[in-house]
Amino acid sequence: MSRLIDIIEEILIRTAKSKKTITYSQLIRKINENYGKNIPERGNLSVFILTHNLQKICMKYTEMGKPMLGSVVVSSKDGYPSVGFFKLAERIYKIKFKTDESKKIFWQNELKKVYTEFEN
Repeated sequence: MSRLIDIIEEILIRTAKSKKTITYSQLIRKINENYGKNIPERGNLSVFILTHNLQKICMKYTEMGKPMLGSVVVSSKDGYPSVGFFKLAERIYKIKFKTDESKKIFWQNELKKVYTEFEN
């Protein structure tokens, strides 16, 4: 059986290759339906599981000089990554977002880089 982090990374890569985004809840559903996992779709446990694994994946990619693969995961409420994504970006890139607009611009640029990274 594959490790959860590898499953998540595989889903994110497929999402990036298709130049799309995926919501947090869609990600959990794909994990559960396609890989026989049983992660709750809502609540603190699901937030913890996704946050932990997405952060590790983002750190792995940026350590290799690549963009944050987790950029493809967004909230179904507003279409943007979670607060945790931006906090991690501030730590990784040693930057400080002063406005929501600066977050949006950063994310859009990072997402473009991810799509470019996974073009065939």
